[in-house]
Amino acid sequence: MVTLPPMTDSPRRLGGRLPLPWLALLCGSLWVWAIWSCAEHWRGNPNYSYGWAVPVLALGFALRRLWNWEPPPETTREGHSTLSRAAGWTMAAAGGALVCGLELARQEMWRPQIVLMLICGLAVSGSLALCAASGGYSLVRAQLFPMLFFWTAVPWPPRLEQPITSTLMGWVAAATAETLHWMGVEAEPSGGAIALRTGLVGITEACSGIRSLQAGIMFGLAIGEWFLLRPAKRVWLLVLAILLAFATNLARTLALSLQGEWHGLAAIDDVHDLIGTITITALIVGIWIAGKLLAPRAAPIPLPPLQEWRRRARELCSRLARRGSPVVASVVLAGLLGFGTARGVYAVMEARSDTQTTAFFVARGAGAGDEFVPVPREIWNELRPTSGAYIRRTATDLPRGQADLYHFFWKPSPWNRFTLVHRPDICMPGVGWRLTGAAEPVDVDFEGQSVRYYAFRFERGTYRALQLWGVWRNGEPVPLEYEAAQVLGDAVPPLGLALEGKRRSATEIVACTLISAEEPPALEMGVAVLRSVFQYRPL
Repeated sequence: MVTLPPMTDSPRRLGGRLPLPWLALLCGSLWVWAIWSCAEHWRGNPNYSYGWAVPVLALGFALRRLWNWEPPPETTREGHSTLSRAAGWTMAAAGGALVCGLELARQEMWRPQIVLMLICGLAVSGSLALCAASGGYSLVRAQLFPMLFFWTAVPWPPRLEQPITSTLMGWVAAATAETLHWMGVEAEPSGGAIALRTGLVGITEACSGIRSLQAGIMFGLAIGEWFLLRPAKRVWLLVLAILLAFATNLARTLALSLQGEWHGLAAIDDVHDLIGTITITALIVGIWIAGKLLAPRAAPIPLPPLQEWRRRARELCSRLARRGSPVVASVVLAGLLGFGTARGVYAVMEARSDTQTTAFFVARGAGAGDEFVPVPREIWNELRPTSGAYIRRTATDLPRGQADLYHFFWKPSPWNRFTLVHRPDICMPGVGWRLTGAAEPVDVDFEGQSVRYYAFRFERGTYRALQLWGVWRNGEPVPLEYEAAQVLGDAVPPLGLALEGKRRSATEIVACTLISAEEPPALEMGVAVLRSVFQYRPL
């Protein structure tokens, strides 16, 4: 039978109720803000879709550690100083201004990665400060891992993620081609693609392994905490998780390549999602098995009885309540006011903005020789447009008898800026095409309206390709005087370019591709195909 000591230090009561724990409210508000900010990435970027599970796991780990934590005796500090009223108002004003500035910057996509990391950093530091105020250093040490674990769901900076992704694409293509050679299948790596007998299999970002790597790191850390491994064993488990991520992604790419070799490239879409689900499941199960093998063989630590845990929870709440000073309350209220102000300012800016909401280019319809073809899955998953169309024009006067046309439209969204990275001279070399000259500006006349396009010329082996490509932000053409690093925010773009990716920016892309096995396709032919397939109807 457990005898509980009397509660000698009961919380002060106001009107029969505990005073509002302002520190806990401040911490909770910061976490809601951080999760809400990260959720845009979890929803918009498939690489971080696993992020939805991270807050749940972090909360579970925090509660388990709190369950096993023994509160140290609370000491009374005599002669402690209190902040003056002026200092309290200054802290509240600074906190409100900081929240207002960060939220407005987040809405306007100004330095989005830095802003997001600052918001998440406030949530983590606020939580650790709450632990220090209520339980001292022992509670900070107990809750350090759950708080830092949340960072596994925070998107990587583009300057780190993009080089790793492009490197992994080349490695995966080379490793898959080499494995296919061992199996007796003719395959040749071509940049970020694999040339098979049946055609070219592209290694997109989704198949590069970056998604498996990021998810593997998160699961490796989570399973290490699940089995309460020692630090050295957690490091070993993390290394094994990274190796398993590479291995399962290679198996996925190999299976898709074999499907394309045996049944044709069109058959890859039939098993693409199934193979992806199997490989990610194998990754999770493999990490769990590795963690189980590394787990200690000792008997499990008995948990405190429920009555004892209730006593600890009451003591913790009592300490929190006594820390609910007017200064903290004013900071919380000022922060909420700053957040509401930022949202209100953005709502006014949104109402005054002249934003494109529908596509300006419209396909004329399935006429003679025109066929609407489903957009390839890898292209759709990579670009994630609001709407898209793939039109195949068939005619005897065209090179190889056909032309391929794409039309994509993105409604206003913070992710529109990343579509500019998928420019022909940036993406085509990744699948084996070599740019033969600088892009040439071309003004195409659509029923009396001049529209700016760019002509790109490529070659691969004996084939020659012409691609007419244009991109517009809110109806305004985007010049090509930018680099991928400028789109990703790693470099300063030229003045006058709308690359900031504000939420009020709609994006539209139209492309026409002609491929010839002999002479380079004529520019006039590509222009004629564009004009006959599309109508231009600006608002």
